[in-house]
Parts: sequence; structure tokens; C-alpha cells
Amino acid sequence: MFVLGFPNAIVLGVLAGILEFIPVVGWMTAAVTIVTAGVLTHSHWIWMLALLGVWRILMDYAIAPRVMGHELEIHPLLAIFALMVGGAVGGIVGIYLSVPLVAALRVVYRRFASPPAGATVSNSIVDSAEPRRETSVLA
Repeated sequence: MFVLGFPNAIVLGVLAGILEFIPVVGWMTAAVTIVTAGVLTHSHWIWMLALLGVWRILMDYAIAPRVMGHELEIHPLLAIFALMVGGAVGGIVGIYLSVPLVAALRVVYRRFASPPAGATVSNSIVDSAEPRRETSVLA
């Protein structure tokens, strides 16, 4: 913001950082505040608006799904898909609940779809602890 000639760039940056923690409307409020300050002081507000748009696109579609996917061990595309389906089915509440629901379903799936006790996993094939009897088709 310093480069674009915004007054009180540090204050606006700190305010935007604090507002970022408020879900959904926080970043919008910060963007409106920053752009309004730019318009009122005749700064390069159009460039700041473009920068904020690029920042949101990067955060929403690149950085946040990777962070959520890495911490929750969910593929980033699954996180994006869960957010889209959650938004379509449940609106804003669905968006908030979609990724935790997918993470919980993943835990349940891993718990009940895990190999039996004493089994080993090698090359994606589950080998049982007891030896297999070989049977002939002809016998």
C-alpha cells in the first residue's frame, strides 16, 4: 500500500489482518475500507482493488485448500469440491461444515476400512498374518 500511495498503510494493513479472522465478511469489510480510503485520498485504488482480487483468488483457490488438505490429510481438490458441494447444499452453513465433515468421514473410513489386526500392507495388497493355502482349480 505504501507503493500505491495509500495513507496510513500500516494501520489499514493491521486492520485488514484482524478482519481476515472474521469468516466471510471480514475480508470484504477490509477490502471496502482499503478501497474507500484509496478513493477518498486519490491514491491508486484501482490497482489496489485488482491486487486484492488476485490475493483473494490465490487464498481461496490455491493456498487455503493446500493448507487444509495438508493439515487434515485431504487432497486439495477434495477440499475445494467439498466447499462447492457444501455451499450448494447448505449455503454458508454448508461451507463451514463441509471440510470438517469430510475430515470426520475420512477418520471413520480409515477406522472401519483398515486391514484386520496382524495384517501387513505391502504394495497396496493386504497380506494376512496366517499363511494362505494354495488350491488347484483341477482338484
